[in-house]
Amino acid sequence: MDMNIKRRAILAGIGAAAGLAITRSGGWTVNDASSASFDELLATLVRSLSSTQREYTLLSGDHPARQVTLTEAVHKGPHIGTLYNRYQTDLIREIYSRMLSEQGQRWMQNTISLEGRFEGSILKIYTNDFDRISAANSQLVINGGHYMLRSQGLRDGYALGGPISYGQQRGNNQYQVKGNAFKAHGDALNQFYQALSEKEQGLAYQVSPPSELQLQIQGTNGVFPGLRLGDVSGAAKEVAHDMLTTLFSGFTAAQQRDAFDAISLNGGIESLHVALYRDFTFYEDGTRYSDLSREQRRSRIAPYVQVWRIEGPAFVVHFQGYPHVHAYMNIVKDPTKIAIGEALTQTLEPIGQAQVKKLIGSMLKERTKAPLAFYPDILVGKISPGTVSSGSIYTLDPFANEIIIAEIAYEAMSSELRDSLTLQGVKPREGQRYRVATIDYMLRREDLFGVAERVTYTREIVRDSLIEFVTDKDIGGSFG
Repeated sequence: MDMNIKRRAILAGIGAAAGLAITRSGGWTVNDASSASFDELLATLVRSLSSTQREYTLLSGDHPARQVTLTEAVHKGPHIGTLYNRYQTDLIREIYSRMLSEQGQRWMQNTISLEGRFEGSILKIYTNDFDRISAANSQLVINGGHYMLRSQGLRDGYALGGPISYGQQRGNNQYQVKGNAFKAHGDALNQFYQALSEKEQGLAYQVSPPSELQLQIQGTNGVFPGLRLGDVSGAAKEVAHDMLTTLFSGFTAAQQRDAFDAISLNGGIESLHVALYRDFTFYEDGTRYSDLSREQRRSRIAPYVQVWRIEGPAFVVHFQGYPHVHAYMNIVKDPTKIAIGEALTQTLEPIGQAQVKKLIGSMLKERTKAPLAFYPDILVGKISPGTVSSGSIYTLDPFANEIIIAEIAYEAMSSELRDSLTLQGVKPREGQRYRVATIDYMLRREDLFGVAERVTYTREIVRDSLIEFVTDKDIGGSFG
C-alpha cells in the first residue's frame, strides 16, 4: 500500500472519533481512520459484513486450518476483490497495514504488486464468539500466493499469532536471488555465515533440505541438524542475533518482542540450530559448493547460501531462496498449547518422518484395501509431541489430496516407487502390474511415481481419513 495515500475506512458504529462515518441515506463516507485502534477497525469490518460475506469470512477459532503454515493451500477463495465492496477493501488494507512494520509493508508490497494485486488475496476471520468479535477473541488471516499474515488474537501457544509465510517469485535461479524483495533476509544469513570459522561452517552444512512444508514444532526432544548457536563464538552469536532481528523486522514492534520472548522462553538463542545446504550454496559463476573440493573452495571468495533453516525446540524458520523465495516461520511460546481443533490422541515424543510415512501408508491400505501404498518423501512431515489434533493432521496434508488406487506396470514405475514396494516386502518384476494406494497429486508427478495405466478415485481426502485413522490410536506404535 502507498503510505502517502490518505488512509480510508468505513463505519460500523464506532463513532466519528475514529474517523469513520455514515451518511443519513445509508451511503458510506470515507474518512481518515489512522486514529482508530485495531479492535475498532476489526469491529467496523465485521459489522459491515452481509450474511453472505459472513458465511465466507468467519470460521470457528478451533478450525484445524488455523494450524497450517501455508498460503492458499487451505482457503482458495473467494478473493477480497470479489467478495467485498471497495470501502470494505479499503478497510481491509488498513487492517493489513497494522499487521506489518513500515519495512514489512515495503517488502510485502513487492510481492502483492507482482502477484495479482491486494484484491487477489483471501481474508478469513477465526473467532470464538461470532456475535461479539474482537481482536482478543478472534484472529484475522490474510493470504495470497506468496504470503500469509495473522493478527495476534487467539494466541494459544504461538508467537506472531501463529504460523506465517512470505516470499516472492523474482530473481528466479539467480545468484543471491537478485531483485527479490526478501533478499535482505538471505543477506543477513550470509553475514552470519561469513562470521563463522571454517569448522563451524562445516558443522552447519547438510546435504539437502527437508520439505519446505516440514514446519512442525518438535519440542525439547526433537532432532535439529546443523550448528547449535550456543556453540559458536561470541562475535558470531551477536551476528546471529542481528540476523534474527532482520528476519522479524517486517512485523510490528509488539510482534518482534513476541518472537524474541518465545525464543527466551524455550532455551534462548543458544538452543537454535542453523542448517545450511551444500547443494543450494552457490558461487557467483553458478558453481555449487558441493561440486568443489576444499582446496578449490579456499581459492574463491565466500559463496552465497540460498536455502537454509533455523530450528529449535519451539522455533522453525525455513528460507528457500532457490529458485525464488518461499519462507516460513513457526515460532511458539508454549509448545504444549499449539494443537488446534479436535483432540485425537497423545504422543510424548515427536513422531519423525519415517514413522509418519508408515502411518499414512497404513491408512491408505486400510481405506482402499489395496495391497500396497505409496506416499512420497517430499510430502512427509512430522507430528509434534503432546496433543495430536485435527489441526496437527492438517499440517501433514494442507493441500487436501484425494486418495486414489493406481494400477501401474513395473516398466512405468519411478525408481522411488520401486524402492518403496521393495520395503513393503514386494520385489517388483518386469512384466508385472501392481495396485497401489496413493494420492491424486502423483498423477502430476511422473518423476516421483511413474505413469499409471488405470486410476480409481475414492473421493476421500487424505487428511480427513487420517484424522479418523489416528483417533484414539497409539501413534508411537509400529505401522506396517
